[in-house]
Amino acid sequence: SNLTSRGKFLVEKLDIEANLNWDKFYTAHLTKFFKDRHYLNKAFPEEFGVVYGHDNACGEGEQMGEDKETATSNNRIDIDTVNLDHATVSPFTIVEIGCGVGNTVLPLLELDPIITVSDSSTQCQETRGVQKHNSSSQRKISVWGLDFSTVAVDLLQQDTRYIEAQKDHRACSAVWDITKSHPSEIHPELESCSDISLLLFCLSAVSPDKMQEAADHVAATLKPGGTLILRDYGRFDEAQLKLGSSKGKRLSENFYVKHDSTRVYYFDLDDLERLFGSSGAGLVSIEKKYIQRVYKNRSDNTERRRVWVQARFRKPL
Repeated sequence: SNLTSRGKFLVEKLDIEANLNWDKFYTAHLTKFFKDRHYLNKAFPEEFGVVYGHDNACGEGEQMGEDKETATSNNRIDIDTVNLDHATVSPFTIVEIGCGVGNTVLPLLELDPIITVSDSSTQCQETRGVQKHNSSSQRKISVWGLDFSTVAVDLLQQDTRYIEAQKDHRACSAVWDITKSHPSEIHPELESCSDISLLLFCLSAVSPDKMQEAADHVAATLKPGGTLILRDYGRFDEAQLKLGSSKGKRLSENFYVKHDSTRVYYFDLDDLERLFGSSGAGLVSIEKKYIQRVYKNRSDNTERRRVWVQARFRKPL
């Protein structure tokens, strides 16, 4: 639909001030708004089974909720038995784009840093021209936390878990506007570095006309064989229906402004294929699906119906 001149001015203003509005969000909420994410090994066992110290045979979990269950101690690797100098171990790199104050990064840094990766469980092992069978290697979990908001990254860098991991060269962070900069412009080592790149409820805050550049830049963090994991808001989520019925909230097709001036897009699966697939960022689709949840509030007997999209894409070897 055609926007009025006032509408166009609002859209441009929100785009220009997007980083300020996210800084305001994190200044207001600090580290208290989002809960830590501990569900990655259940939701993505093929990628995170090795990270949490157990194999990929564990049942495919689909828990979207930010549950408090973590890997138990007997599922973790005993570092004493590994007896390796961290400096000699090649990294297993996880990059999170849109890390906020670290609700995913920090729990990963709490895990035992040395993991055992079998060659069959990752496609980015160097074989040096020799076919390996049933072999494994020790890797050190290394985590990048990247966000649009300077305030969020500052809060992450103040956390003691981050500070300790950074001393051990296992944690890095930076401010990154994925719509504007290639990862090599943020840090030379950020390009083609990741075994897993995470994009969790981040891309939806990007203006639709800048999403392809953002997708290309995100994909550039992956090493050949690396996997991009995405979760975000899905088409016809209840929050979208509410925003759609509110006056002046719709900026463009499936793109809205929230009460705090941050913006949100609601995806369908075709959007994800177009952005990240062969005609977009050039990745290979492993999985694309909708996740639907109904949350019941027993105190007032109401229901909230949520819809998310989930996708996994692999960078060709």
